[in-house]
Amino acid sequence: MGFKQWYGKVSLANKILIAMVLGAIIGYIVGPSITVLDPIGTIFLRLLKMVILPLVFFSIAAGTSSVVDLSRLKRIGGLFLVYWLFSSLAAASVGVIWALIIKPGVGVKLAEKAAEQTGNINMLQTFINWIPDNVAAAFTNFNMIQVIVFAIACGLTAAVMGESDSGKFLRNLFRSGDEMMMKMVGYIMEFAPYGVFALMANITGTVGTVVLGALAKMLVTQYVAYATVLIVVYPIILMVFAKVNPIQHFRNIFPAMLVAFSTCSSSATLPVTMESTKKRAGVPEDTVNLIAPPAATINMHACAAEMPIYALFAAQLFGVHFSPATFIYIIILGVIMAAGVAGVPGGAIMMAAVLMNIMGMPLTIVPWIAGIYRLIDMPNTMLNVTGDTVGMVTVASLMGELDKETFEKAK
Repeated sequence: MGFKQWYGKVSLANKILIAMVLGAIIGYIVGPSITVLDPIGTIFLRLLKMVILPLVFFSIAAGTSSVVDLSRLKRIGGLFLVYWLFSSLAAASVGVIWALIIKPGVGVKLAEKAAEQTGNINMLQTFINWIPDNVAAAFTNFNMIQVIVFAIACGLTAAVMGESDSGKFLRNLFRSGDEMMMKMVGYIMEFAPYGVFALMANITGTVGTVVLGALAKMLVTQYVAYATVLIVVYPIILMVFAKVNPIQHFRNIFPAMLVAFSTCSSSATLPVTMESTKKRAGVPEDTVNLIAPPAATINMHACAAEMPIYALFAAQLFGVHFSPATFIYIIILGVIMAAGVAGVPGGAIMMAAVLMNIMGMPLTIVPWIAGIYRLIDMPNTMLNVTGDTVGMVTVASLMGELDKETFEKAK
């Protein structure tokens, strides 16, 4: 088998990982003169920036317009949305806490200019400023958070319009736009190995290998945060609200956890998730059918923990200091970013770019994330899927509809 044939069979995630390793080695060997590759990395970063605004708008508008279908069963949908909000806030808080404890970016100082966040933030005024008074200006000025708010408003309005011709048209428009952007991002991600190679070569050639240690610490931070959600947050929810044995729950949905870990896809795991939750965990079929599909779209606890870690990692790298109010802002952004990440090829990578933009940070770390993302994505997807099942069991239990006999049956 020739190199071209072999390379064609390598997955994109592995291509990016290989490119990152080779870039680090070659950059270290060549040294500062490796900056000749800068144009390749710059093109990749510009391509990422090009798709950010339309990607965020269509993905959130499409997701929001479909989530409101939960109104078919208002109580079930309402309970799950409450679960989603508070569990996502808890997951994002866990990410912030561990990033502050482990400090993955401390010890490395990068030269790029980043927005300083030392001042006091008026949270009320900040939330008010999230509402755009000029939608065109929000897009023109790249005001990402205002674009997100406008996208949510569009999605909610389209959902409320129901089955009217206009409502159907708008939902189809959002879904079509989302599909178009997903396809475009897919094409851009095909170029990612070359961009990552150039950027990684440049950073190791100019800064040295110290950045690799920071990446390893960031990866450890992610793993510790995921483990905390899995073994602390979920058991508390299951014991306090669902009133079931957490260990038994993990036994029940273990097939879905395994498939999620191996496929790195919540959508691909959905059939197994639904089957395990119905037949092994004892959740009523209509509850699973209602909750599981939108949950796979918005209920991303690993992503909610992941995004704040990126924000603090970048802040530590660039020497930016956040005020206490900014941490609340980051937690809320983590929840919003997580809700918009699903279904997009390299979705968390793209949302990391969005987050960097909102926080006024350079996109320097985004290619690094792309390089190691396969190592993040496996436990990430498993945690996301597990969180969906915890939510369904909790809702069923609160409704008094959980089949305890099926749930407690030895597996």
